[in-house]
Amino acid sequence: MRKRMLRSVDNTSEIKKYNFVSVEKYSDVSDSEIIHKILKGSTQLFEVLMRRYNQRLFRIQRSYISDEEAIKDTLQITYMKAFENLDSFRGDAKFSTWITRIAINEALKYLNGKKRDAELQLVEGDTPMNEHTINRDNTPEDKTIQHDFRQLLEQVVATLPPKYRSVYLMREVEHMDTKETADCLDLTESNVKVRLHRAKKMLQEEIERTVSDTEIFNFLGTQCDRLVFNVMRKINQ
Repeated sequence: MRKRMLRSVDNTSEIKKYNFVSVEKYSDVSDSEIIHKILKGSTQLFEVLMRRYNQRLFRIQRSYISDEEAIKDTLQITYMKAFENLDSFRGDAKFSTWITRIAINEALKYLNGKKRDAELQLVEGDTPMNEHTINRDNTPEDKTIQHDFRQLLEQVVATLPPKYRSVYLMREVEHMDTKETADCLDLTESNVKVRLHRAKKMLQEEIERTVSDTEIFNFLGTQCDRLVFNVMRKINQ
């Protein structure tokens, strides 16, 4: 069994005292420059790289692993391996591609050591899908629609087979380009495009099936119409 990373100790007071790096200060500094500084001894700057890629790597590992506590472990392992092997990064691929490959490998290692008892689920919480497709009005009705829109997206994306779900998350949620997605998953760009097309088709069919079940949402007709419209508009973009 893989050794679990330490995370149960209440270290809130230590965190409050910790002098975090000002990430904004390095917003215009490239990954390559940051890596160069780290290898020269400024190891604290690795935090900048972590904060740049935390959300992406979490979402990608979440497309493989349903247990969020386990993801905290695999992310820590991912970052530790990246840091320990940073001097072997040659820049043949982008750093984002390199570390994403490590994250995927760690997720697969975790799955190989654990029985898959439950359906993998999509990352919880807001995603860029919400930000691009919903008008953020403040009425109670709109807040309800936003909440159920997010839930519906998570439910239907969770039904995708992992090989389609990972491509969909990388391309549509993380907005990675086709080439980088292909490099991360060791696929051809053509295969990425095919899988994305099939993923969207499966999502459309699943949404149509889901919203036709009156037990799922207790919505008025116009509310349901608006929800379906927003979802379908995003999928068909």
